[in-house]
Amino acid sequence: MSKKMYTVADIAEITGYNRSTVTRWLDKQKIKNAQMQGNAPLYDAQVLDKFKKTHNSKQNKESKQDKTDKLIAEKDARISALTDEIELLKSQLKVKDDQIRVANQLADQAQKLNLADKPQLTHSAEVEEKKNVTSDTSDDEKQTEKAEEEHKSWISKLFRK
Repeated sequence: MSKKMYTVADIAEITGYNRSTVTRWLDKQKIKNAQMQGNAPLYDAQVLDKFKKTHNSKQNKESKQDKTDKLIAEKDARISALTDEIELLKSQLKVKDDQIRVANQLADQAQKLNLADKPQLTHSAEVEEKKNVTSDTSDDEKQTEKAEEEHKSWISKLFRK
């Protein structure tokens, strides 16, 4: 009844891990070698099974690959969504630029119309100014009369009325 014995290199080769990983795991688990073959420690099949159970070498590698594939797919989806959002924002920006351009054109038109109407407004303003000048002179006359009345004595003010 001979049991199959494995070296650290055999366990590493079977499981697909590095020799240093297997050695560290053996030290952490405090597993002692069953026999020695020259300078190489030998371990029985139970140690190999324990290592396989704790590390799940092939499943672990496959699941890592699946995780990375899933992560890449999610990132690609996010990138495409952001690209679509950028395109939408660019189109909105173009519409806003067009609106600003139209508003500037309307403002320019309004300014030109305002300048075209300005000579008419200045003519009407001159007419109003002439009216104001005549009313200002009559206002000045009234003010001078009031000032003269204030300078008179109180008796003359009293008998004048």
